[in-house]
Amino acid sequence: MKHPLLVVSLLLGIAIAQEPVAKKPPVLPVREVTVFKDGHAYLIREAPLPDGAGAIVLDELPVPVLGTFWPFATGAARLVAAKSGHDTVATDRPAMDFRQIARANSGKDVTIVTADKERIDGRLLGVPSLKDVPAASDGELLLLQTGSGTRVLALSQVRDLEVRGEFVPRIRGEEQQARLTLQIAGGGAGATVGVMYVQRGLRWIPAYRLDIDGKGQAAVQFEATLVNDLVDLERATVNLVVGVPKFEFQGLVDPISLQQEAAAVAAMAPQSQRFSNALSNSLMTQAAWHGQQQEQESRPAVAGAEAQEDLFVFTVRDVTLKRGERLVLPIASFALTYRDVHRLEIPFAPPMEVRQGLQSERVVELAKQLAAPKARHVLRLKNGSDAPLTTAPALVLTAGRVLAQGRMSYTPRGGETDLEINVAVDVQVDTEEREQKRDPGPFRFGDDNYARVDIAGSIALQNHKSQPIEIEVTRRALGLADAIGQDGSNKQLDLVQAWQDGGAPGWWSWWNWPYWWFQHNGFAEFRWTVKLAPGAATKLEASWHYFWR
Repeated sequence: MKHPLLVVSLLLGIAIAQEPVAKKPPVLPVREVTVFKDGHAYLIREAPLPDGAGAIVLDELPVPVLGTFWPFATGAARLVAAKSGHDTVATDRPAMDFRQIARANSGKDVTIVTADKERIDGRLLGVPSLKDVPAASDGELLLLQTGSGTRVLALSQVRDLEVRGEFVPRIRGEEQQARLTLQIAGGGAGATVGVMYVQRGLRWIPAYRLDIDGKGQAAVQFEATLVNDLVDLERATVNLVVGVPKFEFQGLVDPISLQQEAAAVAAMAPQSQRFSNALSNSLMTQAAWHGQQQEQESRPAVAGAEAQEDLFVFTVRDVTLKRGERLVLPIASFALTYRDVHRLEIPFAPPMEVRQGLQSERVVELAKQLAAPKARHVLRLKNGSDAPLTTAPALVLTAGRVLAQGRMSYTPRGGETDLEINVAVDVQVDTEEREQKRDPGPFRFGDDNYARVDIAGSIALQNHKSQPIEIEVTRRALGLADAIGQDGSNKQLDLVQAWQDGGAPGWWSWWNWPYWWFQHNGFAEFRWTVKLAPGAATKLEASWHYFWR
């Protein structure tokens, strides 16, 4: 007759040996994602509801923008609630150091060799801990049952550890893990469950390549680089959006992500949108990326493009891209018409009265800012495609050779945009600005006396190219416009209009401008459009004045 205790021990051993490994909770795959250039992404994660499932558990928590998290169920299923929290979950991981190996093999006969080369035989009792889990609260001591008693060793003194019998290489324990639980009522055939939310971490970077023929036709290729630092995509539908919607609470994280996750994200989040940059259509800072090769049968396919209110969407299907990967996708090929134009902008200088008080280093800096301006060659593109052009890098080639790289600006369908490519070194530019006269007044404005200063300026142009050019010239000046020659036009600008193209000049902040300057003066703008034959020259003249007290 078998000893009862032995039978129990054997049955317990069999039960432990046959204990099934806990299944990983189901993951909701990303079915569709809408990606914006500023790094926000609107994700729809959905999966069929398993039969009899009353809850779906996700091991990872999303970190949505406040107010954008929406769980759902379809078909005969009904969403009861979505709850985030920390659950105690079983862990099984490799033992990586003496402490973990001692815990995993507790109760085994061992031989230990210390740093002093002392050899100790005994039964391993483990590592004392405040918890029954491997954690930072583990002590630095190892307990060993020897023939004479219990030996306590410092872990740092253990040089070698030999486990006799079967070695256990993994350690089991428990830990707290953040989880999202979707509680579901009902179900049946066709029922699905999912979540949708807006989160940062997935962005797309557009780029253009233009091959110009020199006769007004440009063959354009448009591509997108997906930068995925958010979530794995498996044969997902990806919508690439031209334009950026307004997310009123984009700086706030939804509470569903739990407080500590929200705090961590807030600590990493930029102040006032760090992702805004030179590409004004909210193109995010570019990270290093490379195209990921895909199998022929799983290559994503562009389904087309459609307009939705103020946004424009390109849809790409069957995109597979793991978190941390980058993917380059050809989006469209089309033709645009263009014409060659040269532009020249003359920077304006501060009045002589404020220049006289400059220190020597400021004089040198001002001279650099006002150095001889250069005409610039631009391609004036007419957008006759079916989609708007978006702010993006644009590589320009001619006859297959690289000519330049410029910046494409957002352009609606039917609109025009200038793509700057090179400085026109063959167009000579000489400028002059001189004081014509000074009338000390008094000119009375209210109770104050002012002097009037009259200025005349000229711009000399000569075309050294072998072909005729069209050049558009803009000159701005501080003051009030008086006259303009050579069939030009002039107008007065307010402060907003003066800075809207490129902002204030660098020297503007060197002075505290008096309040009366903006009352009695302004910004004069002079414009000319000139056609110059090869070798031809012309001089453009204008005059203006300002008041000073």
